[in-house]
Amino acid sequence: MSIKMLIFDYSDVEKDYFKNNKLEDFEIDFFENSLNERTVNNLPDYILDETTVISVFKTSRINAEVLSKFKNLLIITTRSRGYEHINLEDCCKRHIKVLNVEQYGVESAVEYTIAMILMLTRNIIFAINDVKSFKLSFERYKGRELKSLTLGILGTGCIGKELCKLACKLGMTILTYDIKPDKELIETCNVRYTDKNTLFTNSDVITLNLPLNDTTKNTITRLELSKMKSTSYIINISHGELINTEDLYKALVNKKIAGAALDTTECEKYGIIAGDTNVSEILKNPDCINKTVFTRRLAMLENVILTPHIAYNTKEATKKMLDLTIHSIEECLQGGHSNQVN
Repeated sequence: MSIKMLIFDYSDVEKDYFKNNKLEDFEIDFFENSLNERTVNNLPDYILDETTVISVFKTSRINAEVLSKFKNLLIITTRSRGYEHINLEDCCKRHIKVLNVEQYGVESAVEYTIAMILMLTRNIIFAINDVKSFKLSFERYKGRELKSLTLGILGTGCIGKELCKLACKLGMTILTYDIKPDKELIETCNVRYTDKNTLFTNSDVITLNLPLNDTTKNTITRLELSKMKSTSYIINISHGELINTEDLYKALVNKKIAGAALDTTECEKYGIIAGDTNVSEILKNPDCINKTVFTRRLAMLENVILTPHIAYNTKEATKKMLDLTIHSIEECLQGGHSNQVN
């Protein structure tokens, strides 16, 4: 008997995988839209009755109302590390297992971070824009060599750790902050674990590689930004809510810091990923209105790089992510707990 599965947030980069991998044990329906309180009402009753597994991305929103529509749901799997878009308490009440994918896209995310460091510290974005307007200013493009820079890394989990290793090979001085220092990094990469104040004050580039929770939300506010060098940069590929968008915008406009590269922002569904979102959609989420306004202002600044959450987005990472997703579902249905988060 095949497993009835729905895949939401289905992207073009995932289509080749399902063309090339015949999953005989699964009967899958694909939806490009996200799953939320509104879109769940568009699903026919027979799908709601028969579905046992759903797969979503971070742009979906799973709560009690959404869950109540499914009659036989056993598993929700998110094709991401983070699972804050799924209400775990509501899932537990209905005995629904929630799975994520932890170890994928690490190399892709690290390579992307290094690319952003180079774009910012070599002023490449200025050069690209000036060439397009045929107005060149070579003094404006003068950059810095990586080996002369201090990299501050907030969080040395799987991505932060690999970033340390690569930055070390590139000759960068590395300051890190994490509640659990990694002895291997200290011994092999000469990484210096320090307090946040020291990291913000002394780093030329700061990267965020933290999970999102109550203690990490708003890790970067005007207080932290005020401690940074006026020549420093900030890079965020983790979670938009780690940085207060309004505070970052004001720091950039007032030249408190030199620039930023953001692959994610607060309320990114409205600010970056769906740049043409209807105003009525944003108004349904009043907490996001101000954040979206400042995200779009950030997009207009020439010293800011904004991308639509693509740090992980490589052919290799996508394959690994989907392989892990399918494997975890199969194991879970057999009584296993691989990648289960509740």
